[in-house]
Amino acid sequence: MTTKCSLIPLEKKKLSKNDKKCLSLSVLKDNPETETRVALTPMGVKNLVDSGHKVIIERGAGLLANYSDLEYVNSGAEITSDRQKLFLSDIILKVSPFSLEDTQYVKKEHTLVSNLSPARCDKRAIENILKKKAVAIALEYIQTEKDFYPVHFINSEISGRTAVFTGAEYLSRRCQGKGVLLGGITGISPALVIVVGTGTAALYAAKTALSTGAEVRIFGNSIYRLSEITRKLGHEVFTSPLQLQILNKSLASADLVIGAKSMKYETFDFILRESVSLMKKGSVIVDLNIDSCACFETSKPTTLQKPTFDFGGVIHYCLPDIATTVPRTASIALSNILYPLINKIYNNGGIYQEICYNQLFRQSVYCYNGLLTNEFLAKKFNLSFKDIDLYLM
Repeated sequence: MTTKCSLIPLEKKKLSKNDKKCLSLSVLKDNPETETRVALTPMGVKNLVDSGHKVIIERGAGLLANYSDLEYVNSGAEITSDRQKLFLSDIILKVSPFSLEDTQYVKKEHTLVSNLSPARCDKRAIENILKKKAVAIALEYIQTEKDFYPVHFINSEISGRTAVFTGAEYLSRRCQGKGVLLGGITGISPALVIVVGTGTAALYAAKTALSTGAEVRIFGNSIYRLSEITRKLGHEVFTSPLQLQILNKSLASADLVIGAKSMKYETFDFILRESVSLMKKGSVIVDLNIDSCACFETSKPTTLQKPTFDFGGVIHYCLPDIATTVPRTASIALSNILYPLINKIYNNGGIYQEICYNQLFRQSVYCYNGLLTNEFLAKKFNLSFKDIDLYLM
């Protein structure tokens, strides 16, 4: 159980070991049609169990990431299919946003932890969480240091790297692509890869494409960010502001185009269908921003079962979270962030203590005591918004 603190603390109370009670956690199974990752790996579970915490795993939660129920049992977890039992824990973990069905079991004392993914979250589920007055935390908004979001960073790195390998696969003849090799061979020019954006995903997409021997061009709307990404690459590449004439000329020659704009630094409108129509038949677009704000007018969300569609002969790959295609790697990365965070929350006295005294962590909270504290969600769903900093003053 967590310990609720005063809303106007005079000074931080130091809790002794006797004041603290170990946490109980449940890991929910995601919908296999949309999500393949699991929030905690067996290693993460073992670390938490060794620290004295209780972990319950929903049966089959790790199967798509190639973790069996037996591995979790051997790590000290309890396995169950009973949803009501799963919601007896203090902290409920899930990778994708909580569904309306999930929230029927939620109680005031619960802390819900998952990706928020605003484009996919359910308004009715959010309203249910608010009604139950539970705490809800968005993984992608968690900060460990100022302006460093570890879950978002690692997901962007995975997405950028995976986008290049995915694009290379769909360029093959087997997938109705142009039938070209990214790096080319002796006597043949390499493929042209265009990266739109200058964030973390763009950086790792460009780095991975360069490692294959492909020609890379990067487009962004900030000269400073373009110079930064060039410096980080340690390699001279073509960079350009998002000027339509220059972009269209490159699109006409492109083999693979990766949309990877940074939501923090880049707010440009999507690239119009007229520009996409200039691309050659069999070329490929991978839009990594489909879950937030698409890079291309022609983009639309796809599914794990049918990840691509054709627009004017151009293959579009628009999976809402491409990290789901490499679930084991992505699950390990997420678990490596979560279990130290949970231990830190425990050591600091519980979730309410962490929210009250850790301003960086507080920004990841989107539901608190019946209040919606995420402005983006409030605007999206036309709900009232309350600044959590003001509420806790």
